[in-house]
Amino acid sequence: MPTSKTRLQVILEDQATDTVKRLAEERGLSVSAMLSQLVHAALNLKEFRVKPDLAFYKDQMVKTALAGGDIRDVKLSALLQLVETLSKDN
Repeated sequence: MPTSKTRLQVILEDQATDTVKRLAEERGLSVSAMLSQLVHAALNLKEFRVKPDLAFYKDQMVKTALAGGDIRDVKLSALLQLVETLSKDN
């Protein structure tokens, strides 16, 4: 079926291939559609989430301070604390 979406080639071990085929058959999907659903589900798991660009947020805080903004504002302070916490996790 023609599509403008990006296609990816995936190589799975035999057991994983069998499982995907079985799941696809049970749900009446193609193997490709089943793999797509599995990948989308996995991307929602915490361990596979894209980490935020912390450098961008730090840069914005510096620009705000240089422009005379009050970075002691409660919301900005909370954001800065969050950025620092996330930076330590990376």
